[in-house]
Amino acid sequence: MNDVVLIGKALADPTRVRILYALLQSDLCVCELVDALEMGQSTLSSHLQTIRQAGIVETTRRHKMVSYALTEEARPLVEAIMHLNQASLETDRRIARDRTRTAERLALRVHGVCQLGPGQLDRSEDRKK
Repeated sequence: MNDVVLIGKALADPTRVRILYALLQSDLCVCELVDALEMGQSTLSSHLQTIRQAGIVETTRRHKMVSYALTEEARPLVEAIMHLNQASLETDRRIARDRTRTAERLALRVHGVCQLGPGQLDRSEDRKK
């Protein structure tokens, strides 16, 4: 029963829902999540710890970066929950902004891997001006 409670806890916070929604797009390193979701690394890390404890995400080390991905077992559950709530998620401005910023941050990868630290998305936009 404890596993069910941990999954409920992982889904019971708007920030964690945003993280899971972003991870549906792609596996992401902490730097990419910080930029895409516009939050501090310590805040993000505490939310990721809750999600990790529930067994919903797994970590992989890529070079110096730690990457987060939905586990194979949890992906169908997360997809189903997001699908059930698709109408409200599509009208949420934060989710829309996160989706755009996640795609923009993924475009900064080199050979499919994050090579940059946090704060690069906004610096990249500043260079375009």
